[in-house]
Amino acid sequence: MQKILISGLSGGSGKTIVSLGLSRFWTNRNYPVYPFKKGPDYIDATWLGEASHKPCYCLDPFFMNEQELAEHFFHTLQNAPDSSIAVIEGNRGLYDGKDYLGSCSSAQLAHTLDCPVLLTVNCTKITRTTAALVLGMQHFDPKLKFAGVILNNIASTRHGSIIQKSIEEYTDIPVLGIIPRQKINPIPERHLGLCLDKTKDREIILNEMAKLIAENTDTDKILASMQSFEITQKKDQEHLTILGKPLHIAYLYDDAFWFYYQENFDAFKKLGAVLIPLSILSPQSFAEQLQTHNLTEEDIDGLYIGGGYPELFAKEISVSSKLTDIKNWAEQNMPVYAECGGFMLLAKQLHFLEGDEYKTYPMAGIFDIETKFFNTPQGLGYTEMQTLLPNPYHPQGSTWKGHEFHFSTAINFSDKQKFLFELTKGRGMVEKETQDKEQKKKTCFDGLLYKNCFASYTHLYAPAVPHFAQNFIKKAQEYQQKKERKQ
Repeated sequence: MQKILISGLSGGSGKTIVSLGLSRFWTNRNYPVYPFKKGPDYIDATWLGEASHKPCYCLDPFFMNEQELAEHFFHTLQNAPDSSIAVIEGNRGLYDGKDYLGSCSSAQLAHTLDCPVLLTVNCTKITRTTAALVLGMQHFDPKLKFAGVILNNIASTRHGSIIQKSIEEYTDIPVLGIIPRQKINPIPERHLGLCLDKTKDREIILNEMAKLIAENTDTDKILASMQSFEITQKKDQEHLTILGKPLHIAYLYDDAFWFYYQENFDAFKKLGAVLIPLSILSPQSFAEQLQTHNLTEEDIDGLYIGGGYPELFAKEISVSSKLTDIKNWAEQNMPVYAECGGFMLLAKQLHFLEGDEYKTYPMAGIFDIETKFFNTPQGLGYTEMQTLLPNPYHPQGSTWKGHEFHFSTAINFSDKQKFLFELTKGRGMVEKETQDKEQKKKTCFDGLLYKNCFASYTHLYAPAVPHFAQNFIKKAQEYQQKKERKQ
């Protein structure tokens, strides 16, 4: 088995195109490619899964310590065939972390997994200085292993030749690819990163990226530069089923809602749950979609709503009868857990800037609160919080970590509104002035609850919040048993 981590000098270096192109190139040549993404990230991870036809897993030093990261990496690969390739895409710049020491950086992850780094460099308006940058990257951490360099955004043959000769003259890191500047971005982007438009042919896009990599990099040398490793003890994943009867957990999945960690799904499955995808954008009703699974709406025991881009489909969502279905489920005490875009869906209204003016769209109205979209981030990065109030999913007094990606914020709610969490890191739904023993301070809060329906801006990563899946499944089981007693 082979492993490599693909990183860059900064965001926008080209590491995603290289990661996707290599993953699809090797997949097309029948190599089993197992993709990983240095988190927090749903978007690139989803594309990597599409490129390799396998689920993409997250590796994040903020959520896991070194031992847990290594165990998660090897556990995911324990049943992989010997010819497998583990492609790990980093995030931001190689040494960028959450502090000046670079903690939680891609470099730290490379050390943890003892993994060589393939460095991508954006060469726009730069030549010989590239060699100085590459040399600096190498000397900044002499213990880090570099497999090679991919030069990206090359303007001409002469441009690429000068940079390649400079790197070969002043460093011992090989240039393994020279990618010409593309007139059109090969993959669409939005404010949070790459888009995933399920109505377009992503297979064509990914195969074009594979062709770009095949024509402009030495894929044989890249493969040879990767580090071999073995997993000596292989066994099937243990499933700790605690249920006497399977539970059917629905989750929204379409162009509006698709930010999910595979690990969160796996945590539900490990407890015996059966996951059922539903689309709020489909012309079919929930009932019609469930018929394809030989189920009815009465068979659903819980609903999970991740993040995404509901603002782009606000008009379609606002007139959908499925909003009523979701509200009815919440009124019936079904466990509903919503994150970020899911929270926007469960709010009263969504205000979205179209052109120079805001337009207002009604949402499910489960919570008496509204969300307003902005052109700048309102919450972006890791979060840490303490649970203030009782709720079914996070024990009162518990502290846990998550992350947030939102360009909207909460507005038009009562001053008496009670929030479940106080954030020690992050933005959440609202910032309030609070009084401690010594002075007034501004504190951020997140999390709302109505019956068994929960919503927050914070995304969680199930392995870092072990109580989440068990508590959600417990409430789903109670809901299932309550339905059975009524029959």
